[in-house]
Amino acid sequence: MSDQSKRKKLSRLVPTVRDVAKRAGVSPATVSRALGDKAVVSPELRQRVQDAANALGYRPNAFARGLREGRSRIVALLVGDIEQSHFSSLTKHVQKELSAVGTDLLLHDLEHREDRLMHILRQAPALQLNGIVLASSDTISSAAATEIAAARNAGIPIVAAGQDLTWAGVPSVTYNERAAARHSVGQLLALGGAPCAYVGRVQGSAVGTERHRGYCDAHEAAGAPRDAALTWDVAYRYSAGRDAVNRALREGIAFRSIQAGSDELAMGALAALTDHGLRVPRDVRLVGFGNVEMSAHLRPALTTLSSHAEEMARCIHQALDSQWQGQAPQELVMIERGLVQRQSS
Repeated sequence: MSDQSKRKKLSRLVPTVRDVAKRAGVSPATVSRALGDKAVVSPELRQRVQDAANALGYRPNAFARGLREGRSRIVALLVGDIEQSHFSSLTKHVQKELSAVGTDLLLHDLEHREDRLMHILRQAPALQLNGIVLASSDTISSAAATEIAAARNAGIPIVAAGQDLTWAGVPSVTYNERAAARHSVGQLLALGGAPCAYVGRVQGSAVGTERHRGYCDAHEAAGAPRDAALTWDVAYRYSAGRDAVNRALREGIAFRSIQAGSDELAMGALAALTDHGLRVPRDVRLVGFGNVEMSAHLRPALTTLSSHAEEMARCIHQALDSQWQGQAPQELVMIERGLVQRQSS
């Protein structure tokens, strides 16, 4: 099923106040008064609107209801893995953005587990959340997309951070991962870095898949052969990067450069290369992803792709605020990464 088909299917699962108004034969303002306010509405009209809402499966917006009741706003931030530096930095900046407007942040570590995501989505209405920020690199299944639609149907604004979920009807703030990897790997190849290896999660990771596509694009553009043995699909962990490089060296796999899917992976790769007496960048060129603070303090300092957590947090807030105001947010915001040139490449 195409993304457009998925979007159309899921959009039908999320009725709006206009849908209720059309079915009941009243204005959207009357629907709001009948379902949410204590304004004078005749019992007959209130029942007609309620019947229309029930038939469509519509529920009033939780944020608007919270404002009327004087309740604090609460947004849940669901991160794929809090131990990853990217998510820690994003959490800090999202909290800063939301606290400035009196909104509390509820943090959930998904640990890359879909069952946790499904549980939180199902509990969202009972938790009276005013919004959900889904910041996970994991591929979203059709079952999870259905739960996302149900939460939106309950009036909870949702924003995806890090991957494009517009196919599920969710406004998304992402990085242009494919273009970033294509540029970085293209530079490695131009500097004589072929054969070039890729280390990072690919299967099951929407973000990792985009980065690996950029790696493949660069090889195609350069006319360079690409060996499947040089794609090391591992978790975003220091130890995983170290172990992947150690294994490749033991097996005699030749490579002159490495594009890592995260700075943590690149640091692990650097340790393994050093242990084997290989010099970076003279023997092997190395580039990371994310520009964590430590990357600038390594020796050699790590060339990496920039991260813009503060800008992403600001865009997330804007997408939430648009929904709180009853407006349609920008469907997709794509942030460009830049190559931070240092000593390792």
